[in-house]
Amino acid sequence: MRSRAILLCLLLILCSTVQFHNQLVQNENISHTAQQTCDANRNETWTVGLIYCNDVIQSGYTLFSPMASETSYLIDQYGREVHSWTSPGGHTGLSSYLLENGDLLRPVNLGNNQPGEFSAGGSMGGFERISWDGELEWFWTYSSETYRSHHDIEPLPNGNILIIAWEYKNASQAAEKGKIFGDTSSRTIGTTSVWPDKVLEVKPVGIDDAEIVWEWSFWDHTIQDIDDTKDNFGVISEHPELIDINFGAVGQNWLHCNGIDYNYLLDQIALSCRNTNEIYIIDHSTTTQEAAGHTGGNSGMGGDILYRYGNPESYDRGNSTDQLLFAQHDARWIEDGYPDAGKLMIFNNGNGRNVSYSSVDVISLPVNGSKYLIENNQSFGPTNLSWTWDIGTEMYSPIISGSTRLSNGNTLITFGVEGTFIEVDYIGNIVWKYVSPVNNLGIMNQGDSIYEANGNKVFKITRYDGNHPALKGRELVPIDYIENWNDQCPEQESLPYDVDGDGCIDDSDNDGFNDLIDICPGYNDSIDEDLDTIPDGCDLLIDNDNDGISNSEDLCDGFNDTIDTDNDSIPDACDSLIDREGDSVDDEFDWFPDDPTEAYDSDLDGVGDASDQCEGFDDRIDVDNDLIPDSCDESIGFQEKQTSDGQNIGADLDYNIPAISLITLVIIVLFARKKYSG
Repeated sequence: MRSRAILLCLLLILCSTVQFHNQLVQNENISHTAQQTCDANRNETWTVGLIYCNDVIQSGYTLFSPMASETSYLIDQYGREVHSWTSPGGHTGLSSYLLENGDLLRPVNLGNNQPGEFSAGGSMGGFERISWDGELEWFWTYSSETYRSHHDIEPLPNGNILIIAWEYKNASQAAEKGKIFGDTSSRTIGTTSVWPDKVLEVKPVGIDDAEIVWEWSFWDHTIQDIDDTKDNFGVISEHPELIDINFGAVGQNWLHCNGIDYNYLLDQIALSCRNTNEIYIIDHSTTTQEAAGHTGGNSGMGGDILYRYGNPESYDRGNSTDQLLFAQHDARWIEDGYPDAGKLMIFNNGNGRNVSYSSVDVISLPVNGSKYLIENNQSFGPTNLSWTWDIGTEMYSPIISGSTRLSNGNTLITFGVEGTFIEVDYIGNIVWKYVSPVNNLGIMNQGDSIYEANGNKVFKITRYDGNHPALKGRELVPIDYIENWNDQCPEQESLPYDVDGDGCIDDSDNDGFNDLIDICPGYNDSIDEDLDTIPDGCDLLIDNDNDGISNSEDLCDGFNDTIDTDNDSIPDACDSLIDREGDSVDDEFDWFPDDPTEAYDSDLDGVGDASDQCEGFDDRIDVDNDLIPDSCDESIGFQEKQTSDGQNIGADLDYNIPAISLITLVIIVLFARKKYSG
């Protein structure tokens, strides 16, 4: 019994040592995984900056240019500024893009004193490229009496830039195209000029010049059915590749194109035009001469419209009930390798819907090589959306705004009129929300209302991965939050452990351990029943006796449940009968613990009582080998009996007296042991 106890203690010490080592390793793993990617859920008094985030966000840095500011900001997922560029010329902008060398490229607003009549929303007139260090690398204007750049730009892989511009057409020029300035629906305008949109590809030259290397214009691809004396007269429904010059807004800003994107795989350009509620795709593979005609390029269609979507009424293949886009912005192809790659994502503002709400819509394009499929007398498809997201009237931006797909399948959305950025996962859950803290008066204070007159509008934003060439290798050290607010713990670096936004490291689960050192977030770290340094809330095995079996399943509390000699599912320490062979005799008292037929050896002769022929004597002594122990053998004849060696027994006894003496001594010792052990 004593030997068993010693063995049990040794086993417990060994198990405890192994368990302690495992717990150290487990603790180390917990400390490494406690760091959270992003975790914020601000209270209702938190109006600007980071509002919400969780660890499903796409990592990277967000670039945005507040419409009321001369500065463009690059922020991390916590809303902290990591870099900024301020216009050397003091200009405000709309869209902005990072070039691979770290320069910032953006269109800029040259103000109201520019030449010409152009005065609509989105007016720009200039472009600037600013180095990472804030130096002006290039500045160019495209603004005169007859043209002006506006809204958006698109950097090309070859270093050139696509821009959108208005071109001025006077009354005479408009009349030659069959443009009607007052029609039968009593719509009238106060001017006789019109500003059709065009697209230019420009190559920056030096520090203040550019070369126009390619040009395309809507003005070259019009049709009308009013005046049959004009060259562009025709049946509109038969020519979806042309645009009805008399459809759209009755005014100078006829089309109001507001977004441009480029697909290098197709060498095609997508345009979003608000006033016709349509997006258009055109061929970029043409020469400028081909772009003005109807043949040439990869499509063989020259500069004609390859595809259009959103409002079939515009080409007489539908009516107002068929309208799908409502003052949309920012049509972008989803990048190759991303979920829904090759499809087109559109921010559908919803301005003009029966119910005012904005949505993000994705369509699968009916592309066939370089062309797009359309049936006779039918409109361009698709009839169904591939993906869409909205939150009803909670998100309604009648103007500006944008959206883009991220590499992990999330979608980054700009709710422009309220300067609010939202990231949603593929199934539509909001995983990140940020509100621009910059308005017409400057930097906002935390708690300021974004609905006041001094708006914090943002045209659209872009997310860049940390491995983007512009950012790779740069030390993107967070500077601070952009907004002004009362940091109650300025000495602390509270992110990512400041959910409520007071600047202090939180104790989210109120267990007395702040989130920075909290081993088990959401549970009380001080509750550790088995004292293994792992709080019970995160402990996969609560095991007070360190036997590898949880307390809830432990059969023998305080002892090792895995030691079960007789395999009866009762641990030895709590087993009243340890009986390996099942003879109902405890192995401690069983002389034959592996023999179910024997338990005791009363005469200590090595033969169990059940098999003992000569009780009280040693059954093993049988000098005549007749299988009857000598002590009970009545027919031993020393003179007559012969041993197996041919000698008589008497002769053998002469030789075996020492052996017999030794056996006798052993028997005496065994009897003595039996007596004292009993």
